[in-house]
Amino acid sequence: MKKIININLSSRLIPIEDSAYEILRQYLDSLKKYFSKEDGGDEIVSDIESRIAEVFQDKLKKGAHCITDDDVVALKASMGTPEQFDDAPKESTEQQQKEAADAADMPRPRKRLYRDPENKVLSGVCSGLGAYFNIDPVIFRIIFALLAIGGFGSGILVYFILWIATPSADTAAEKLEMRGERVDLGNIKATIQDELNHVKGQMKNVGNDFKNFSQGRGRQVGNDLERFFVNLASGLGKVLVFVTKGFFYFFAVVMLIVLIVIGIAIAVSSAALYPAKDLLLTSPVQSFLIWPAIGLLIGIPLVALLIFIIRKLTGVKESNRYAGYTLTFLWLLGFVLAAIVASSIVKDFRRPATETQLFAIQQPSHGKLILKRTPGMLSEDDGISFGDSHLLVADDTVIINYIRVRVEKSLNDSFAVEVSRYSRGRTLQQAKELAHNIEFHLNQQDSILYLPEGFSLPTHSKYRGQRVTITIKVPVGKNIEIDREVYRNYSFSRNNRDDDWDSDYDSNEPGPLNLKMTPDGTNDLSPRKPAADPQTKDSTEENYRYKGNDSNKSAEGAVKVSAAVKTKAPAYNDVSFLAYSMLKMFNS
Repeated sequence: MKKIININLSSRLIPIEDSAYEILRQYLDSLKKYFSKEDGGDEIVSDIESRIAEVFQDKLKKGAHCITDDDVVALKASMGTPEQFDDAPKESTEQQQKEAADAADMPRPRKRLYRDPENKVLSGVCSGLGAYFNIDPVIFRIIFALLAIGGFGSGILVYFILWIATPSADTAAEKLEMRGERVDLGNIKATIQDELNHVKGQMKNVGNDFKNFSQGRGRQVGNDLERFFVNLASGLGKVLVFVTKGFFYFFAVVMLIVLIVIGIAIAVSSAALYPAKDLLLTSPVQSFLIWPAIGLLIGIPLVALLIFIIRKLTGVKESNRYAGYTLTFLWLLGFVLAAIVASSIVKDFRRPATETQLFAIQQPSHGKLILKRTPGMLSEDDGISFGDSHLLVADDTVIINYIRVRVEKSLNDSFAVEVSRYSRGRTLQQAKELAHNIEFHLNQQDSILYLPEGFSLPTHSKYRGQRVTITIKVPVGKNIEIDREVYRNYSFSRNNRDDDWDSDYDSNEPGPLNLKMTPDGTNDLSPRKPAADPQTKDSTEENYRYKGNDSNKSAEGAVKVSAAVKTKAPAYNDVSFLAYSMLKMFNS
């Protein structure tokens, strides 16, 4: 059994057989003796030792228990010996050709990715990538610069990750691996000597510069330095201008894309916007001006931006100032037309009016009134939904679910329900007429009061912020139960101790809300549970249509809901968000 010892080779602990150590020691001694005559001999031997230690470490990581004689002999064969250098001039031409052919047949050493500190600009990442892929490192520098500018900083992040993860090629062996060259004595020697010659050349140039300066050429050196800094400042200025232009062009392209998308959206939704416009517009002038106003406000910036980008891409510098004046005039004209239409519409919302009716409610048994939603009236699939609000435009009906519910204390011992219809108009008479035309019905069955999901308007009627408020007056000592679907789909307020409704009840709780009226206001009797995750509101089956006669109108003493929808009407499912926003604004 051979004796195994541990040696320290280039700051690495290597287990090696005793006989193999003797072979290795003799080999290293011969290298030290041979390279002692060369410039930088100590550095050459140090790099060779580091390479040998790295090779031995790789063998140990692959499962070898120690370094054997065969491992050292194989290492010597791959690295070479000093005797091969001494015998090189004596070899015949045929022998050299044979060795060259053998070297060509050997597999090319595997490249490794390093940072190149010799050709670095910042850290050597790009120069290392260039050496690994055999590509000019300038290409990688341009790629990282473009990613840093247009990739929202992703290029900087990737660069720093590579900087941290990639080792630096500091030794001669690592530099040979970076270039994919064989790591042997000859290449290590050549690499180190090239570095020494480069350093000597730099020192010589520095000495010449000092010599020239001392001989009266300091003025020329000063001029050279001045030109250098002038060129540096000019280059930095050009880079700054390039980056600024890049950001500007990027922003211009993004704005062009946004305007194109807006134009396409308006074109697609124009068919749905056409019936909705009749809800707001009253005069032919409004109908005539609104489309040119929208087209000019959006189309002119789109055309101007498109012309600008085309001029920059084609390099055309000449511009027609009359074209600019024309585009500016048209855009301002669109702004003026939009202001005229908007001011005219605002005047139609000037006067408010409210019509209040008392619903003849049957007093519920057991002193408890239950509020539920009438099923099958309004479906999310039949109209346009923005949050919890719906707007449906059918053939002869407009349906809106903007309904408020108020819970107040009754002045006597009976339940009471009031229905208030609210609207605005250009005149007070018009506002009263529009409020009167609101179609809204309640239905009671024993102790259950069914609330419709929305109120309807005939399409010939105009939208002027109509809404319905239901006031439910509860006697002291009696209860009201509010179904979860009712609370989730209506706007509520109540007269309680702290006037804080939302913090008392979570609409996502599974059970109904139970309130008891006290002299001080409502008292919540509902069991509290942790709020559940938000759920999607259940859609109902079908909507209803306005019948257009006063017999369907809710009146005092009415108990049953009138025939309001049994036939489903086709709906325009793409009402423009612009129209909805205007409706919501006038509502508030």
